[in-house]
Amino acid sequence: MAIQTSEKLSKKIESLPRRPGVYLMKDARHEVIYVGKAKNLRARVRSYYQEGGDDWRLISKRIDRVADVDAVVTASEKEALLLESNFIKQFRPKYNVYFRDDKSFVSIKIDPSEPWPRPIVTRRLDAPKALYFGPYASAKAARKTLRVLQDVFPLRKCSIRECMERSRPCLYAEMGKCAAPCCSDVSEVDYARLIDQVVMFLKGKAEDLLDQLRREMEAASGGLEFERAARVRDRIRAIETTLESQHVASSMEAVDRDIFGLCTLDRYVWVAVLFVRNGNIQDVASYRFPAELDSEEAIFGSFLNQFYSRNRFIPQEVLMPVETEDAELLASWLAEKKGRKVRVLHPVRGAKRRLVELANGNARQAERAASTDEEKRRLEMESLQRILGLSELPRNIECFDISTLQGREAVGSMVVFRHGKPDKSSYRHYKIRQVEGQDDFAMMREVLTRRYSKVADRARKGAEPPELVLVDGGKGQLGVAVGVLRELGIDSCDAAALAKARSAGGRKLKAERVFLPAKPEAIEVPEHTYGFRLVTRVRDEAHRFAIAYHRRLRRKAALESPLLEVRGVGRKTARRLMAHFGSLNKIQGATIAELKAVEGISDLLAEAIHAYYHRKA
Repeated sequence: MAIQTSEKLSKKIESLPRRPGVYLMKDARHEVIYVGKAKNLRARVRSYYQEGGDDWRLISKRIDRVADVDAVVTASEKEALLLESNFIKQFRPKYNVYFRDDKSFVSIKIDPSEPWPRPIVTRRLDAPKALYFGPYASAKAARKTLRVLQDVFPLRKCSIRECMERSRPCLYAEMGKCAAPCCSDVSEVDYARLIDQVVMFLKGKAEDLLDQLRREMEAASGGLEFERAARVRDRIRAIETTLESQHVASSMEAVDRDIFGLCTLDRYVWVAVLFVRNGNIQDVASYRFPAELDSEEAIFGSFLNQFYSRNRFIPQEVLMPVETEDAELLASWLAEKKGRKVRVLHPVRGAKRRLVELANGNARQAERAASTDEEKRRLEMESLQRILGLSELPRNIECFDISTLQGREAVGSMVVFRHGKPDKSSYRHYKIRQVEGQDDFAMMREVLTRRYSKVADRARKGAEPPELVLVDGGKGQLGVAVGVLRELGIDSCDAAALAKARSAGGRKLKAERVFLPAKPEAIEVPEHTYGFRLVTRVRDEAHRFAIAYHRRLRRKAALESPLLEVRGVGRKTARRLMAHFGSLNKIQGATIAELKAVEGISDLLAEAIHAYYHRKA
């Protein structure tokens, strides 16, 4: 074995059977820290201690913490799948995903075995002969659907006991909202037809239902049953009105699907599920839970196993955002529970992939809505501190950028972020005064020296410098920043340089690169971290602020500097002339009379402007 183990543990691993089962890894305190399943217990556990094993699993990187391994042999991989999920719920191991589902989904239930069946909202799927429609993540949505059914179809509203004890029709019957089976006002055949229509509606076959009702209305009208025809007509109108605001269609074939989306950020995971029933997106649910596993495939695979281990409606298809090693096993297990084939797919193109992207978008939205702005900013600062190995939480960040055009009108900018938010009142501009030509390092040195000379003075009076100083550039700019801070005696803050993203294979890399003083190579800030959000926001703000100031100076220089040389012309007068004539060329070619026509230009000033340009000509 490539990784050293105790003699006792080595013997125990070698004695594991070559059969399917579940293994439990324990630490020195005999606490379960990881649970896994395997087709071959001995081969799987041994793989963790060999070179080139499952390095993407976090437990592989923490394998030195495993002091003991126990195993439970099962008859099949399916049994191992279920047992793994139960053990994770029982022990909540540190290095497993633990999905605690606090959502109790509701469904609409119709039990044909009851006398005079009716739809009800329920959270239990315990009647084998009953029909269930849903699930609905929101009980409010389910009850809204039930109210629509009760308004459109005159089904029994009261309980069986109330129905049997009633001797006269209730108020609902008087209003035409109940067929009054309690008083035999409707035959069993006609009531069963109503139930069939309700089932068609809940299955999404509304167009077929409308065709059937139109034929029924025409038959009643042809048989001179005008009251019955009017009731059917009203039912048709109510269904058509309901369809106008019904669920969004998925533009796919009419099947039941669960579509999963995934969003991972640092140590947290968000999963969104779109429940598609008969081709319509019927409801959406989202989950958030901590996850220590490094791989999205491992995170999602563990979540999915636990998700369906509960008593849930099993759809015909499950669409996943990533591939998992248990897809075939899960499909077989779900098919066994459902009693018919279930497909578990990871689409990579086409309409189904677009549905998965829709679910991914919902997962990202759930992440954005899950936390308060204050909590998100705290997570961003903690993430950046962890990724860069900063000595302190970067509550105050100052970021510098240089903007120049071939050394002309060179400027520097400083933006300040306090507790993750831009503090615009603390932003500063710096006109480069001491550097001639294109020398980015010297320009950065000038700006940093001017800024931190003041910071050093305040620090001697007890003020605190920022926790993090960022400069735009590479190793050279970082060396300048570290040198300036050292010269001024400021050693209580960290410094880093933000390098421009490189490209590989014609595409832009999705990781920001940061140079640190103690590291020869740049650190990558992964895109799926909170720290990435903070560092890119700071960098973009510094760049925007520098560019805006540079453009303003160039615009002023181009538009105003020649006019300002004329005695008596200030900035306001120069702007007024530019607004009137539109360009310097037109001002230069203007006559004295045309110049005098501008508001605020006296005869004497018009002659002076005219003389200035013609003298220069």
